[in-house]
Amino acid sequence: MKFQYENFSCDVETFEREQDIMIRFYDAAKEPDKNRISDLVIVDPGYGYLCLKFKGDAALLGGYLNEAFFKSDDAMEAVVAFIENLYPQTQNVYMPYHIDRVRKTGDVEYNGEY
Repeated sequence: MKFQYENFSCDVETFEREQDIMIRFYDAAKEPDKNRISDLVIVDPGYGYLCLKFKGDAALLGGYLNEAFFKSDDAMEAVVAFIENLYPQTQNVYMPYHIDRVRKTGDVEYNGEY
């Protein structure tokens, strides 16, 4: 499944557990091929994750998205609309949301070699 906003497009996958849903925004082309995994694998964190929780007759949406790709408030509103279309049951309930726009500042890595 794909999310599209203006000139930006990314892959989306969801993980469901009971009433909780994790939504991952990423680039499938950067996923490691299991047949090519060797000593050094860079696991791309993607563009962000959101968590959708249903609580009685309400829902909560929160998480973070990479500011480099989700630059404007309109892009963030497009994400919320995308999720409402993906899960129509969110359209009939109160759903406050808080989505952080984050900027990468560095990383930590371990590959078993050092």
